[in-house]
Parts: sequence; structure tokens; C-alpha cells
Amino acid sequence: MPLKRLQKLPGNWLVALGFLLGIQSCLLLSSWPPEELLLVAPVVLLQLARRKHWLTLGILAGFLWILIFLAWQLEQAPSRLDAKGQSLITGQILEARSSPVSLDYVILQVETCQRQSGQTCTLAKDSRIRLNWYAPSALPARGEVWQLEAAIRPLRSLQNFNTRDFSGYQLAQGWVARGYVGRRADNQRLEKAGGVEAVRTKIMEQLQAAEPNPTGAGFFLALALGERQALTASDWDLLEATGTVHLWVVSGLHLGMLAGLILWLARRFNWPWVPSLLLALTLAWSYAFLAGWGVAAQRSAIMLALGALLLSGWRQLSPWTLFSLALLAVLIINPLLVLTRGFWLSFGAVALLLMALKGLPPAGGWRNLVRVQLVIALGLTPLLIWQGAEFSIWAPLVNLIAVPLVGLLLLPASLISLALVFMAGQTYPAVVTSEIFAWVHLGLAEVASWPGLQIYSPAYLWLGLLFLLPPGFPGRLLAPWGLVLAFIPLEYDSQASSSAWTVTLLDVGQGTSVLVENTDEKLLYDTGRGYPSGWAPAVMALEGLLQPREPLEYLVVSHDDGDHAGGWPHLLKEFPVETTWLPHPPDLQQVACQAGQQAHLGDLDLLVLWPPQVVEGRADNSASCVLLIRGAQHSLLLTGDASSEQEAFFAQALPELLDGKRLSLLVSGHHGSRTSTSQTLLEATQPRQIVHTAGWQNAYGHPAPEVVDRGWQLGARQYTTGEEGALAFEFHPQTGIQVTTRKNQHQPLWYWLGYKPK
Repeated sequence: MPLKRLQKLPGNWLVALGFLLGIQSCLLLSSWPPEELLLVAPVVLLQLARRKHWLTLGILAGFLWILIFLAWQLEQAPSRLDAKGQSLITGQILEARSSPVSLDYVILQVETCQRQSGQTCTLAKDSRIRLNWYAPSALPARGEVWQLEAAIRPLRSLQNFNTRDFSGYQLAQGWVARGYVGRRADNQRLEKAGGVEAVRTKIMEQLQAAEPNPTGAGFFLALALGERQALTASDWDLLEATGTVHLWVVSGLHLGMLAGLILWLARRFNWPWVPSLLLALTLAWSYAFLAGWGVAAQRSAIMLALGALLLSGWRQLSPWTLFSLALLAVLIINPLLVLTRGFWLSFGAVALLLMALKGLPPAGGWRNLVRVQLVIALGLTPLLIWQGAEFSIWAPLVNLIAVPLVGLLLLPASLISLALVFMAGQTYPAVVTSEIFAWVHLGLAEVASWPGLQIYSPAYLWLGLLFLLPPGFPGRLLAPWGLVLAFIPLEYDSQASSSAWTVTLLDVGQGTSVLVENTDEKLLYDTGRGYPSGWAPAVMALEGLLQPREPLEYLVVSHDDGDHAGGWPHLLKEFPVETTWLPHPPDLQQVACQAGQQAHLGDLDLLVLWPPQVVEGRADNSASCVLLIRGAQHSLLLTGDASSEQEAFFAQALPELLDGKRLSLLVSGHHGSRTSTSQTLLEATQPRQIVHTAGWQNAYGHPAPEVVDRGWQLGARQYTTGEEGALAFEFHPQTGIQVTTRKNQHQPLWYWLGYKPK
């Protein structure tokens, strides 16, 4: 849009657009701007307002507001002293999640916090923290006040190449710290739940006593009460695969449909219009509070309230004016919502509909619903894929049926069933509704089994929106091409050099996972941890480096400890493996990792130095598969968790195997523990570079100071994945070693929440 035409837009539109742009531009910073900026900002803002430079005013205001918001978050966050030892925390339980396939956790709003030393924590009052629950006792209930003995950690996500930093998403949810309640923690309930949470608890208990269909009950509770934890991990996978996640996250769709039903009844029975609007708004907001008042519900409730103003006739406000006011209100309350998928999808959907359907002739019934689904599918699919969601070719068809089914039948039935449970104790309608949801689940499962299509260039789908242009407009001819080009596979150019090979140390927390790439062949040494929920840090890190389903020529599992082999089952679901090496007796497509075993990765030699024989039973640290990877000029040694005792054996052969050259890269044994990376091994290899695969602020103190000192004495440059994030070493025969660390790439401002000094 030309600048002159942009300047003619209403001021509130420009301020809202500028506010969003200012927030986004601030998120590109890696360091805090000078404090003097805050001193001159009010004067500049005043001058911009007087001269009616609304867009520039919005940009500067958004930039300053998120700086202030983040500074406030920094003050609420814990310090390094809080992270040492246990703390005694008192607060109200805002959320409690229990699942047989994932970690249990609670979200706590802090009232008081005291360290073991008796000092008050710097963790602020009323701040929110997430605590994983390992205690043997049952999870607290929402709304209860508890005193918990917990370990606190600053927010910090794993730092891998081409992956998102989830710390920002956690901050957007209102959390300022994380931690855990241990198995031996001394916990005590101080108060029972009251108010809305007491109502929720009563309804949940009555429903559980009625023993409804387990699958249907999960969908019923997710829709009616916002109990997202009632859905299992497989349920969420099913919703992702069918493009229907939005139907079971209480948001604008549900609040709007509930309010719309009330207003339809008002028109039908000629109720007074303004009282009907107030009733619709009251019921929608009450439902949002009952459903937990989550981020999506808050955002939708604000937009709905502004929409009620438009319908009231109080002022003739245009839809875009209401849109801009809602956008401003949401961003002022929490500017970090721009880091969430829901923000972009909800505001993006409304903006798309306002732009795409403007000026089109009215269409009734199913034609209008088809038109809306087409716009949403073409416009939001690129955003969904950008945010990491799955693509389903069947999603528009499913939503064409599911949206009216949920909005006009299942949502009202669920809310009526809830009312009957609460007011009369009648659970039969809720049980029947749960059975209906079970049938819906079967239908979604059937759709998920249908063959799909891989989308390669989602941005081309936006060309499909040209279908909405008037007939005869030349641009409409491009619409079919957008639908075709989006599904044409593009050749992947790895840009790999035949003379160079790369080693990437993945940041998987307190664990090890190393990717070695040479030409088109790849080897992964260890897989880090895996969790019952199906999540494995190594898999997430590899998704940022490899193409979907890209094969690995070799997978080496050093031994059976969870921090080395835990992600193995999860890895096999995402990436095919041709050959697996492990210390156990070989099986189909497996090779015994035994001293003397040799293979090739392109022109690299793979030499196994340990263990001396195949291990029967569990492979512990002493049986770690030790692998030497050797090229023409450079070399890599991976020792797993082998101790100094084992190092003394295989170190004897290393000077000869290295042809008298210094080892290019050593991954320290046992994450830098004092029991490994002995002086004997270091003198035998004389490593140029050493990497310790240790988690950030880990409880073991890895890497041990004596190990670090040994490396410095030999002149080795050292890195720790917990501090540097992922590291990439590119070995060139001519130019030497090029090192890239994730830490040296862009780090957002909230990265420093983990470094609060006090």
C-alpha cells in the first residue's frame, strides 16, 4: 500500500498496526537499548501525537511497552541464588495436569517463597511458575492453596539451530520460572478451593462418579470446562491430523457461537435488543471464566465485548475499528502474545474474513460456510505450518461439518448438561453427550486414516484467495496456480561439500546426541532423553537440521542410560535408520559395537575402540561404545560415559590411530564428570577442541572444574552445550575448523531471564 494512501487510514487503525510492528521490531533485539531512551520517549510520543504521525507513534509505543513489560518480568523471575537447593513456596494452584503419558505438573501463583537458608526469594509475589510433580501424593486441585517444597529454575529452553525458543511462549503464558516438586518433598494443603474452582471440582467429581465413556468424557470436559488435560497425547495428535484443534480449545469460536445463539433467540422471540446483548456477553464471559480464563479465552472475550458495542448501535463503529481496538487491548494486556500461535491465528482469521468477504454478494446457509472455510484454509494454512502445526488436506471438509456440529449442537448440549449437573445433580445428559463425543472421535479417527498430501510451499496457497476477486479480473487466473505450486516438491540442496564434513553437538539438556554429516551420509551418536509423552529433545533438534523422514545411515547408541538412549524409540518414529550400532548382541539391522569394528561414512573411517566384547544384559557406563571418526586431516572421538579406567585401555592405541596428529574434537566422557576425560586420555589425544554435553545449571556440577583445568593445561578450547547451546564444527582440509554456536546467533531479550544476578 502506498505511503500516502496508508496515511489516510483512521488514526486508531494506524496506531494498532504500528503498535504491533513496534513489538515485533523489539523482539529482533539481542541486547537491551540504553535506559536514556525511556527518558526522551514521552517527549517524542507527545510530539508525534501533536503532529498526528499515528503509525510512527504506534511503533514507538509498542517498542517501549514491550521493553517495560519484559523488564517487569525480569524483576519477577528468580535469581541464581533461588535456583540453589530447595525453596518453600506458598501459593494458589491455577492449573493441575495429570496424564498417564506425560509429566504431571502444576501452575502455581506465588504468595510467599523462602530459600533453605531462610532468606526470602527474589521470585516475586503473584508471579506464576510451572512445577513438574514427582511427589507420590496426588496432584493438588485447582484453586487450592498449598505449601510446596520445590526446586526453582529460571525459564530456559534448549538452544538448537533452526528451532524456536519456547521460553518466550512460556512467558506469554504468564510463567516466569519453572521447577519441580521432588519425591521426598514436604508438601501441605493450606486451603480448599473456593469460588469458580469449587464449582469446577464439584462438577468433575459428579461426572467421574457417573462413569461416562472415557474417550467421549475427555472431549466433553475439554469443550465444556476447558480441561485440556482431559485429552490424551493421542487425542491431540488426532486433532492436529484433522485440523480441528481449534474446536476443543475454548476461544472466540465458542464464545462467539454461544453469544450468537442467545442473539438468535432474541431475534426469534423479539426480546429487547440491548438486554439481550448484555445477557449474551455475560453468558460468554461466564463460560470463559468457567473454562479456566486461558489466554485464548481472554483474547476472545475482549474481542467479543467490542463486538457487542458494534451491535448495540451506541456508535457506528466499522469492523476494522473494532478489530484495531481489540488488537490494541490484547497487546497492552500482554504484548508477548505475539509469540503464540493462537494470537496470529485468531486475529489472522478475523482479518482474512474482513478483507476477503468484503464486497462479495451475500450468500446464505451452506454457501457462506463453504466460503468462510475456503478463506480460512487458504489464508491460515501457511501460518499454521509456519507455527509448526500439521497440514491436513481434509481439514476444510472436516470443519465444514464439525464447526456447525460443535457450535450448534455439541456446545449448547455440553453447557446444558453442565448446568443440570451443577444445579440438579443430573449426570445422565452429560453421559449421553459424552457418548456422542465418542462417536465424533471415531469419525475423526477415520478421517485421519485417509491418505493425505505433503505441502512443500505453503505460501503459494495465498494465491488461491484470488478466487474471491470479481469475475473477469485478470488476477483470478493465478489462483489455480497457487493451489498447484504449493504441492510441488522442491529438490533439497544440502550444499554439502565433498571435501568438508560437519559435527553438530545438539543441546538436549543433561544428555548426549551428536550428528555427523559427510556428503549425503549421516551418523547420529546417542539420542538424549525421551519422555512418556512422546517428546524427545534430540528429535526436535534434528527436525531443524534434516528434512522430514530423511534417513540416517548409522545410529550409534553408546549404552543404556536414559540420557543417552532414552530418545531412541521416538527417533525411529520420525527418521528411518539403516544400521544401528549398540553394545548388545546384534539383531536385524543392528551391528554389535565391539572393539575392532570398522565402517565408513563417505570417506570417513569409523573405528570402534570399546567395549572389548559384546555385552550380555544391560550395557552400563563401563560398556559404552567408544567411536573414533577419522578423516584425512581431522578426527572426532566420542566416548559415551566411559570412565578413566576404560580410557586407560583404549587410549594406548590412539597416538598410532591418529598418526601422531592432535585430535580435532573430543566430546568429554560422562558430560565432563570428574570420573572421565582423564589425564591419560588427554595426553594420548592432545585435543584441539573439547565439548562437554552438560545441561545448563545441571545438578551434577558438570563439567567438573578439574576436567576443565586439564583441558586448559593442554591448550584445548572448551565449550559446554548448556552454556553455548548447540555447536556445529565444520572440518575443512584446507581452511581448518569453523565453529558456529547457537549462542552466537540471535538471542531474544528474554534469554537473559536466566541470568538474573541477585
